[in-house]
Amino acid sequence: MEYIKYESTLKAGGDEYKKIVFWNRFIRNPIETILTWLPAAATIVFICLGYLNTYLAVIYAACWAYPIYIFFFQFKSSVNYHLKNREASESAPCIITLTQNGILAEIPDYDKTLSYEWDNFTTIYKKFGYYMLFEKSKMTAMLREADIPKDIQGAAADFIRTHVDMNKCKVLF
Repeated sequence: MEYIKYESTLKAGGDEYKKIVFWNRFIRNPIETILTWLPAAATIVFICLGYLNTYLAVIYAACWAYPIYIFFFQFKSSVNYHLKNREASESAPCIITLTQNGILAEIPDYDKTLSYEWDNFTTIYKKFGYYMLFEKSKMTAMLREADIPKDIQGAAADFIRTHVDMNKCKVLF
């Protein structure tokens, strides 16, 4: 197969987007999660060791409030802000073409064409119904599997696998 062509959108929206961003920020790279919850876990250890007084109780409360703030307020706020203020072309209908050289995304409503070369990808995940293609730590492209016609979904996965440089790209699907 020389190319695969289908209609989709450039990026996920709504709850799909929230789920993907949460996974990307807190699960795919757990360093932030660990650093966020480490002070809260340390407070449990200190309380069990008997280090508890009024002054320390205030510090412990702050150590527990911080991860709750990060997960439930800051994260939610930043995702909603991005969804509200992102470029309109990201949620517009587009034509995705998987070619021998890379991925071509044509957004006719905005007279915009984007291309991504296979050689630039370093990691590809298949999660939440999307192929998420990364260049180092940056998610460059998202291909929604549900938008690929059912009869060529397997061929699309094989096409992606055979065209990326397997010496420098980790394919996780």
